[in-house]
Amino acid sequence: MRKRTPQVLVKEAKYQGKYVAFGPDGNKIIASGSDPSIVVRKARSKGVKVPAIVFVPKDGVTYIY
Repeated sequence: MRKRTPQVLVKEAKYQGKYVAFGPDGNKIIASGSDPSIVVRKARSKGVKVPAIVFVPKDGVTYIY
């Protein structure tokens, strides 16, 4: 069985432990922060009605949801 390499959406260390919102094309980060509601508000203020947001875990830390 082949070992799968995890896919990474956000590679920049400055976003670790934060929520990020993507622009309409899905490739550019348009807002970030530690509170998801504020990140959504920032993205909406930039014209994105329904922003896609993700949490970027800190490197080496396991998160359980």
